[in-house]
Amino acid sequence: MIREIWQYLTTPVAFSYVRNKGFLKEAIAMSARARRCRRQWDKHYRHCEETIVDAAKDLDSRHTVLIIGAGSLRDVPLDYLAQHFERVLLVDLVFLKAARRQAALYSNVELIEHDVTESLESVFDGAPSIPQPSRWLDDERVDLVVSLNLITQLPLIPVRQLIVNYRISELQADELGRELIRSHLDYLQRFACRVCLIADRESVEYNVYDEETDRLDTWWEVEPPPETESWEWELIPFGEGRANRRQVNRVAVSIL
Repeated sequence: MIREIWQYLTTPVAFSYVRNKGFLKEAIAMSARARRCRRQWDKHYRHCEETIVDAAKDLDSRHTVLIIGAGSLRDVPLDYLAQHFERVLLVDLVFLKAARRQAALYSNVELIEHDVTESLESVFDGAPSIPQPSRWLDDERVDLVVSLNLITQLPLIPVRQLIVNYRISELQADELGRELIRSHLDYLQRFACRVCLIADRESVEYNVYDEETDRLDTWWEVEPPPETESWEWELIPFGEGRANRRQVNRVAVSIL
């Protein structure tokens, strides 16, 4: 707990809402869970790294790779990317110090704190307008874009904040969640280069008898693109979340 409090107080952020709307707290909590659940999460991380390497292998050119949702860097094959691309752009709302130290080892790696929805300011002002994001779309030197375990997470904090602070209805919350997911998917599809989307497709809860007790559509009823491969990620093992329950996400890859 002391470690997490110190992280919260000393982590630099580019936007005030990263701290006061819960993004920093969530990043720290996920980092702590990753340490506790290392045995269950490492396989997922390795799948992500291998998928990114495979997506990069047969490119005609390797000027720039753009990783959206780079976050902790635990699921990013950073050494490989730094060696095979002229420029590596790692994008997220917040980077903890461990990620900053890792990225600093490479002269061609850049950390960029950026709201990929390009909408959070208006959302938190209570007048949500979900535009079509445009950053990097006109950069012809971007050869590979990876959206990494991000798209289904985009609605969570914005929707929660609007429900608490502006009392939006369940129908409004659901539509906002779908808009954020559709907007990100459309953004990815507008890139002229190869795009690799890694995201969970569904979340299933089991009891101690390995019986399914709940199933969640993590895409908020938005139709995801066709997948090329998938794997299971035990996100919440027994004892980590609700008593006598574990949560397993199915993560899939799409090449857009």
